[in-house]
Amino acid sequence: MDVQRYISSGIIENHIAGLLSEPESREVVSAMQQYPEVGAAADAVQQDMEYYIQLWAHKPPAGIKRQLMERLRTADVTEAPAATAAPETVKEKTVKEKAVGQKAVKEKETYDNPFPEDIKEGASPLRIWQYSTAAAVLLLLGSVTMNVLSYGDSVGARQENASLQSEQAALTTEKDALKEQLESVHKEMAIMKDPSFKWTRMPAVGKHTGIVATVGWNPQSKETFILAQALPEPPADKQYQLWAIVNGKPIDAGVFELGDKAHSIQKVKPVDNAQVFAVTLEKKGGSPSPTLDQMFVAGKVSG
Repeated sequence: MDVQRYISSGIIENHIAGLLSEPESREVVSAMQQYPEVGAAADAVQQDMEYYIQLWAHKPPAGIKRQLMERLRTADVTEAPAATAAPETVKEKTVKEKAVGQKAVKEKETYDNPFPEDIKEGASPLRIWQYSTAAAVLLLLGSVTMNVLSYGDSVGARQENASLQSEQAALTTEKDALKEQLESVHKEMAIMKDPSFKWTRMPAVGKHTGIVATVGWNPQSKETFILAQALPEPPADKQYQLWAIVNGKPIDAGVFELGDKAHSIQKVKPVDNAQVFAVTLEKKGGSPSPTLDQMFVAGKVSG
């Protein structure tokens, strides 16, 4: 016999649970006696079931043992056979037939109720294991239900955790942006407070009224910054360009952006010996020479 295959077939569990017929149970008992591995497997299954039942067992109410033993004593008296039975009289025969009838009714009630309370001491192990198996199935169903509920709670917790992580990532991004803005403000304040810089206000030129821009220029370091606080937004294919007029000639000082950067100090190309600053509207990326009819603002550097 393939012992391992026999053990893994489930027949041992059914035998311990009392779900086999009498011939099948005898066959299992024979295998247990013949093969030690089968016997060991049966002992392990029985210990597991006992442990499982003890784990979920409830303490019976006080006094249930006394009531149970009282019922067992009554049953023993009723079912005890007479060692030296005398010939039955008509009356005794009638009483016996009545008892048989009551027993039949009792057996029917037992069949209708799968969990009778009067399990007698010395009852068949097969019956006890059937009750135990039924109880184990109910406990298993309860455990499965609790596991399903726990799984639902776990899914909800994971979704909430994912939502919190997403919010945390958004807050981190926002914090980094605010930190960058704060650092930019600190840098601008440092430039504006630096006495080495000359600040030149450039008012509107010609028809471009109501606009203004400001240039900050350091004659020593040649660093140049522009604040385009009131220039209109250029067309998509155009861009503003800063010019430094040195000895009457325009020198390219670089292009700059508007939009979100309109109120920020933007660094442009370094400038040397500037007398005048001017801004023209040029093609995207800048031009080698200024378009004079597109000059928007201009301002003379103070001495």
